[in-house]
Amino acid sequence: EGGGVQKMPDDQEMKDGGESKADAVKKKSIMDIKAKEDMSISTKKKEDFAPLLATAIPQNRDLALKEGKKAEAVENLLAVEKTTRMAGDAFATGKVAVEIVKIFYETKDWEGINSHIVLISKRRQQLKQVLVDITQEAVTYLEHTPSKDVKLALMETLRAVTDGKIHVELERARLTRQLAKIREDEGKVAEAAELMQEVQVETYGSMDKEEKVDYILEQVRLCLDKGDLVRGTIVSKKITEKTFKDDQIQDLKVRYYDLVVRIHNEKDEYLEMAQAYHHQFSTPVVKDSPERWMKALKSVAVYLVLSPFDNHHHDFLVRILEEKKLDQIKPYKVLLTYFKTMELIQWSAFQELYKSELMQHSAFEGDKGTKRWEDLHIRVVQHNIRVMATYYTNITMERLAQLLELPHDQTEKHVCDMVVAGTMWCRIDRLNGVATFTQAKDPTDVLNEWSNNISELLGKVERTCHLIHKERCTYMPQGK
Repeated sequence: EGGGVQKMPDDQEMKDGGESKADAVKKKSIMDIKAKEDMSISTKKKEDFAPLLATAIPQNRDLALKEGKKAEAVENLLAVEKTTRMAGDAFATGKVAVEIVKIFYETKDWEGINSHIVLISKRRQQLKQVLVDITQEAVTYLEHTPSKDVKLALMETLRAVTDGKIHVELERARLTRQLAKIREDEGKVAEAAELMQEVQVETYGSMDKEEKVDYILEQVRLCLDKGDLVRGTIVSKKITEKTFKDDQIQDLKVRYYDLVVRIHNEKDEYLEMAQAYHHQFSTPVVKDSPERWMKALKSVAVYLVLSPFDNHHHDFLVRILEEKKLDQIKPYKVLLTYFKTMELIQWSAFQELYKSELMQHSAFEGDKGTKRWEDLHIRVVQHNIRVMATYYTNITMERLAQLLELPHDQTEKHVCDMVVAGTMWCRIDRLNGVATFTQAKDPTDVLNEWSNNISELLGKVERTCHLIHKERCTYMPQGK
């Protein structure tokens, strides 16, 4: 009484429970059988095919090369390959497969090479190492092909059988690069770039660092040659500054920053170009060559003065002026000093002094030469306006235009551009023709600032009195 009544299972539940137990017993027995089979396989001694290969390969080589029965010899070797493949012997299978390809190569049967590479790669339960062996063997034949068409056919065959196979990704990448080079030589730059973009070498673990960086640089170069600036920029970001910490790839570092300069040159990003040339200049292999470091340092100076003023620009300017090698190219050091010193630069005198020198630089060559000289003039004007904003509170627009050597309307335009860019604060009274560079302060702010200054002054006076009293207490007894 008061206790629960246990419910008896019905017939269906008993049936399901019986089936589940039976299934569990059946699965366990199957697993035991598989375990025994695996143990027997692992403990079973593998068959040694060395004697078979030692007899079969020489016999069939003689049959194909000396007696001219190539088809029969290949059939015999394919039978041997099947035997070794079913036994799971990768070394023996690879050796036989390579021998089949060699027979076709030595008999100059290029169609046979292509067809049998595909045949061997698609055979049932083919071992991965076999595909690696025949691919590496066939790659060596590319230099000995009788014609360009035969070479391209062999390349396409190898790229087809290696497509999507991670164990031959390195060979496929190298084949793709060779094919892209051929297409580029034919003038098909767009097709070459598309071929190279198929390969994501940054994910390849089998490719060493130097070859990987070189491959990515080639991808970037082809994108730029194709005119695809966006894709070239994206691919170039796969490489960072940390990549070049190793001094063994200095030449690749120089190549990388040459490509970076090309990318920023299209957008007229002068500060980024100056930074890229500075990275080249800091490379040991460049510093060891006076001609190379001098060219890089001159480019740093030119593109730095062309770049708009901001905090990064000013910091870079100060750091580059500390470079000792800059003393060996004095005109460029003086050029940088002009833009660092808060003094007016007279444009007419500046042109006489530097135009002949700067026009010899690559930055002012080609279609962009005229525009960049105008940009340099704008930088000089902006520098002069900043100088006057530092020393003047108010100035008439007529005097401002006279100092800038510009017409009144252009003077006003440059001032407005700098205000919009946030470089400086200015208000122009057009009725009176006066430019004000100092923002009017609220009377409360002026009073607060005065109060803070007085408090700071009184604090310093009190501190000074304390120090004097301390000195007197310390040295007065000695005087007595």
